Order: sequence, then C-alpha cells, then structure tokens
Amino acid sequence: MLIVQIFAVVVIAAALAHLVLRAVSTSGIIQRASERLPLVASLLNCSQCVCFWSALACQVPLWILQEGSLLDFGLCTLIGWRGAYYINRQIERHSKRTNEKSKPASHCEFCEKLLGEDSLDRRGVFFCSMTCWFDFLKHRPPASSKLFTPKGQIIRQEVYPVSYKDTNSQKAQELMQNQDYKYIDVRSEPEFLNGHPDGALNIPIMHREQFGMVPNANFLVVMEANFERDDKLLIGCQSGGRSARAAELLIAAGFTDVANVNGGFGGARAENGELIEKGWLECGLPVAYGEQEGRNYSDLGGTRR
Repeated sequence: MLIVQIFAVVVIAAALAHLVLRAVSTSGIIQRASERLPLVASLLNCSQCVCFWSALACQVPLWILQEGSLLDFGLCTLIGWRGAYYINRQIERHSKRTNEKSKPASHCEFCEKLLGEDSLDRRGVFFCSMTCWFDFLKHRPPASSKLFTPKGQIIRQEVYPVSYKDTNSQKAQELMQNQDYKYIDVRSEPEFLNGHPDGALNIPIMHREQFGMVPNANFLVVMEANFERDDKLLIGCQSGGRSARAAELLIAAGFTDVANVNGGFGGARAENGELIEKGWLECGLPVAYGEQEGRNYSDLGGTRR
C-alpha cells in the first residue's frame, strides 16, 4: 500500500508542479508577486521549492485520510519531492531540445542570406545550400580544442567531401619529383627509422608506447611550424588508415592542398590478407633507412611527451 501511495504522490506532485511552473513561466505571476512578496517570488522561481510544496500538498490529505505514521509521511514526501523534481527536469530538457530544433537560425552561417524551408542543419549550424556548407568546411580554421580532446585524442572531423585527394605510391613519387610535393610520413618514429620513402619527413600522428599507440597532441603544432597552409602535401602511413585521419585533420586546420597516399609504405590489405593497394615498398620505389638529417621528427621541432 505504501508503494502505491508513493507512486501516487510522485505523479500528482509532478503534474501539479508542472502546472505551477508552466504558469509562472508564461504569465506575470513572478512580477506581480515580487512587487508585494519577494519571498513568494523567489519560491515560485525555484523548481525544487515548487516540487517540494507540491509533494507536501499531495501527501497531507492522504496522510490524514489513512492515519499513517510520521515515518511514512516523511518518506512519501521526500520521494514525492525528488521524483516530481526529476520528472519536471526531464520535461524541461526535452522541451528545450525540441525548441532548439524547431527554431533554426534565420541566416546562413556562411553567406548570411535568409534561410528558406530547404535550409541545411549541420550540428546546429544552418546553411542555405550545400554549396555554402562545403565552402564553410573548406575555409573554417577551428580551434585546437575542437581537434583534440583534453586528453590529446584526435576528434574525427567533418570535412569538405573532396577537400583532400587520394593517390597511390607511384603517383606520389611523380608528384614529389615533378610538382614539388612534400611527403609527410605520419607513422611513429621507430617505424620511420625501420624504412620510409626516400625524401619523406616524419611527423607522427600517433606515438608508439609500451601499452600501445597514443595520439600526438603536437601534430598540428609541428605541421604549422614547418609548412604553409598552401604547401603541397602528401600524407602517408603504413597502409593508409592513419594518413586519412591526418589528412582530415589538416584540412580542418586550414591546409588546402593535401593528398592521402593509399597503401602507404607497406600496402593495404583486406581482412583475408588479400592485397588491395600496393605500398611504396612493394612498388620498388626508393627507400631510406635510419635517421635522415633535417627529416626526423626531432629535427622538425617535435618532442616526445
């Protein structure tokens, strides 16, 4: 019986508190009350207070009719108060999210034109067309706090779909020879020392530690210290996975001419071991080993944590 009574108090108190809070938020009750009784205005503006008095108001008649104990009275009041407050807080959060979604910005984030019914919502940022969204992604230079978590982990980026190019090892060497592209090997330092494309520079996007691979929070810092935003960059790793993440990161940071080298140094393979894309080594292209003066991570200004 006590459980039924508690449930009834929670439901009735939540409904009563919701009606009071809604009336307070949509009328001039607070204003009128504050002119006469400031204390009443403060209580009406406090959702916890409203929920407590609602639970107490529900519990008193039930307690009188049933002639329950003071312990039951206190227990029902306490649970009714907290339950009503929790329910109303969830209703408030849901209403807030609904209102935010139903009230888009009135102007395009990029071109500042008035938005129409076919506007695009991209993570709470609104655009009048796909073109403006793509242009926004190409030109934005986000803060480093949006690229890395407080622990230094890389945040996946939403970038302009064709903002970085894909190439392979053969074409990458041709670009290095004929168009002054620079090859950035984003593998760890030990991997780089064990063999890398001749002419490559080492700026790891991940460091190899005893317990596994950890993100290099200084990756962008070292890149920005050594390259201009419009430099021609080839990004390669062991098979193409890390380099794709690095390319996304560079595009999001404002670099404009970035190509991901599919297959990387060692080649890309399917889960069954089948070769998907030949790597630099398998293509028989020039390979260098060990430290290369001016091309090691430390020579480029990088330091280990």
